[in-house]
Amino acid sequence: MFLEKISASSYMSVNVSESLFEQILEYLRSRTEASDRVAQKLLKTLETLISSSASPNSDTNSQRDRPSDLIPQFGQKLFDAWKELADLQVGENYWSYPVMFEDLAETMEISVDLFVQHLANIQIGSLQLIQGRGYNYQVNGQQAASLTFHSAPTLKKAAIPNVAEKKQDLATKNKAFKVGDRVCVNANRQQYANHKGVVEQVISVSCRVKLDNGWTAFLPNHCLDHIK
Repeated sequence: MFLEKISASSYMSVNVSESLFEQILEYLRSRTEASDRVAQKLLKTLETLISSSASPNSDTNSQRDRPSDLIPQFGQKLFDAWKELADLQVGENYWSYPVMFEDLAETMEISVDLFVQHLANIQIGSLQLIQGRGYNYQVNGQQAASLTFHSAPTLKKAAIPNVAEKKQDLATKNKAFKVGDRVCVNANRQQYANHKGVVEQVISVSCRVKLDNGWTAFLPNHCLDHIK
């Protein structure tokens, strides 16, 4: 009954002695061990509050760790981590290979939440966010669970895209492929230009293509042409 009253009430500020607070925590721990889900939820909430309030320099740390202060460093580390993981999966044909946020965050030794926070504060050319079938993270209004690079990264200008970029975006939107389509790689991807193959998987505005020479390449739509 005591726990039900606490869980049903709204959060409010109450002054209690340290000894009483410890008794409450001890009681919640004992109830949690007895598989009381309400007690477990309350205990987790209180421990989170204790952890956050126990950092006297939290304001200083948040100022120091702002994503905007780490944009150049984060961008390079992101590319290095992606390249390492993609290379492990497909070897030298790593361009356009999608890698999950969780795997990238683990490689970079940061939490996924912090990874997404940094990701939302950078602009990198050739980077593409990819929406997954399961859980997706919110990145600047876009749902995504993985990302890829289509070429070596370049910092984007924080301005209106130039004419060439607009034409490329339009060409990408107007191109659509499905599994089984015969395609030819065009001059937009020099290392695979004129190679032909079959679309094995469609990922957002990119495709996984099984080339006739036996290679597998992940290529954005604007690098592919239909073969009639």
